Amino acid sequence: MRHARRGFTLVELLVVIAIIGTLVALLLPAVQAARETARGNTCRNNLKQLALALAQMDTQLKRLPGYSNELFNPNSTKTGTPLSYPRDYARRCSWIVRCFPYMEEQALWDQWNNLGPSVTLPTPPAIAGLTCPTTPPETIGQPWLAYVGNAGWAFSDTTNNRQGTNKNMEFAANGVFFDTNKNINLSATDTRETHPAIQMSMTQIVDGTSKTLMLSENLHTFYWTYGLDNDNSTIPDGKLLFGFVWKNPSGASAIDRINGDKYYDKQTNGAPPDMETFGAVNNYSLYESYAYPSSRHPGGVNVAFCGGNIEFMREAIDPLVYAQLMTSNSKRSMLIDASNTPDRKLTQPSDDQYR
Repeated sequence: MRHARRGFTLVELLVVIAIIGTLVALLLPAVQAARETARGNTCRNNLKQLALALAQMDTQLKRLPGYSNELFNPNSTKTGTPLSYPRDYARRCSWIVRCFPYMEEQALWDQWNNLGPSVTLPTPPAIAGLTCPTTPPETIGQPWLAYVGNAGWAFSDTTNNRQGTNKNMEFAANGVFFDTNKNINLSATDTRETHPAIQMSMTQIVDGTSKTLMLSENLHTFYWTYGLDNDNSTIPDGKLLFGFVWKNPSGASAIDRINGDKYYDKQTNGAPPDMETFGAVNNYSLYESYAYPSSRHPGGVNVAFCGGNIEFMREAIDPLVYAQLMTSNSKRSMLIDASNTPDRKLTQPSDDQYR
């Protein structure tokens, strides 16, 4: 007898397709989570390497860099009042540039530190370890920067009652990175050139290196230089270029927090301009809220503490706890809570308050 061959019926095919679709739907979140975990691990490794470079610099030189620094040729002669190095023999640089010798970028450091009237810097290259894979560079090949240093108290904090040029005075107890560029020939003045330079070191972190933030991610930074031409004189030394800040909780707004303006959707002033068009120094007060930690990682940001420990700081962290982790010396910081209690009288934060 001849038997007829049977195939799959339409109903059977639809059932199989439905089962496969269900399995794919169940697997996709796991795949995406695995990819994000891998990207997060890469990001944390980047922060770890930068923290190690800073620790090595501090061990060797007994000091940390500023978020803005002055490079100069010691063989040149200072001129003017106050005395400063001629522009042809000096330039500004970020804390990243000062770390080049300690992050296996000696050749790049030699180029950057080769000063003189006939020296032309190379086009700033892209450095893979300075970008987070969750937030890829906007333009491939440009010197993008995803990581910023603890720049302390924000100048735009409304609780700052100091007036005149003292309004922008910095104090070591308020952070870790400060403006050490005091050469008036290098940039548009920002009222800090006449203030004493702060030489910060790990030994000055009284609150403990494992309890003091050093580095964080930030979505709103641009380059690790002052622009693609390396030394744009129209760009003032603002904290938000290479650093992140804190404000007293009583003077902060809804966007002055972790991921507070993650997608530029809550800041009434709109997205900040690019680095080349920042303009007057007064504009910094409009955009300093962007100098808060931010990332595309779900729920928070990766941070590095001065002790080298890398943590994932949740975005729901209490602003007061965040500010306490920013100050390096609670006994002398400008931090106060909503009831005007100074930092020295506040209970120091525990690990479970920010993890």
